[in-house]
Amino acid sequence: MKRGLIEWDPGELPRETLAARGERAQALLAAAGLDAALVYTNVAAPQLARYLTHFLPYWNEGVLVLPRAGAPTLFVALSNRVVPWIKRSAAVDDVRACRQPAVEAARLLAERGARRVGLAERGSFPYRLLAELERAAPAIAFVDWPALAAALALATDPVERRLRARARALAEHGLRSLGDTVDGRNAPQLAGQLDLALRLAGATDTRVLVGPLGRWPGIPRAEPLGRAANVLCEVEYQGHWVLVARTLGLPAADQHATSERLHHLCSPGSTVAEAAAAARGGALFAYRAGAAAPFVALAEEERLAVGDIVALVTLSPADGGALYGDTFAVMPDRLESL
Repeated sequence: MKRGLIEWDPGELPRETLAARGERAQALLAAAGLDAALVYTNVAAPQLARYLTHFLPYWNEGVLVLPRAGAPTLFVALSNRVVPWIKRSAAVDDVRACRQPAVEAARLLAERGARRVGLAERGSFPYRLLAELERAAPAIAFVDWPALAAALALATDPVERRLRARARALAEHGLRSLGDTVDGRNAPQLAGQLDLALRLAGATDTRVLVGPLGRWPGIPRAEPLGRAANVLCEVEYQGHWVLVARTLGLPAADQHATSERLHHLCSPGSTVAEAAAAARGGALFAYRAGAAAPFVALAEEERLAVGDIVALVTLSPADGGALYGDTFAVMPDRLESL
């Protein structure tokens, strides 16, 4: 369950921007010969519904119905008391609270005469919901439709980049709050201080991992950290996630040099394996901002594609196991720090 404030500021994310995203999705529906699309959303994987409507659930789940023409409908497994809040915090006017969002979505589509409906990110739908859809509307063909998620190209969206940059600024603020040294603190103390600073600054959600120098950070445990500590934090601002990693207790110049090295190691079109080989003994991990999760690990053969938002993290033995990571927009000619 999320703990941070969720609200929608139309000055920050204009309704016109969300409407344009919906229109592009509807054009893709028309090109595919589909009558509508269904988008699954829950507290752990709200990304695609968030991108289209800014709806972010604090908990539970829902199904967004996006017709080929007209306004969307959101079915949520929540009580009626939260419907006014949803309408204030998302660009959806037709919100329906119910116990079985998939069943109600299928019934609505059947009433409208839909015949072929695309499941955006079918893999994000729990099996029980897929079964409910087929039972509730047997005359409708529910087909896998990955085209919507594939067409997002988040890095080309200036509003998406700007709000992720806001999340990155929160991450940097939180890391600065830790100071320059470990100073006798253990992992839970560092994690608690960082989480507090992030939330007081306006983060919607956080994930903080901490460990001693030389090790990949993990769930904070009450163990001595020594002179330096590796810290990794994922920070969300209104549905826009970034990943940032640093080593606390190393000179700032070393961190800057690692940042510059990351830019040179990775380029648009290169595979993860190619970038890792260029790391010269250091371990390199790459993640892509996905439609169904904040970040998804990339396999070695996958490429950094233009339009992606990626997180890159390196663990360098040459620096005693120092950690450095950041989030980038993959542009046609470079990786751009958010």
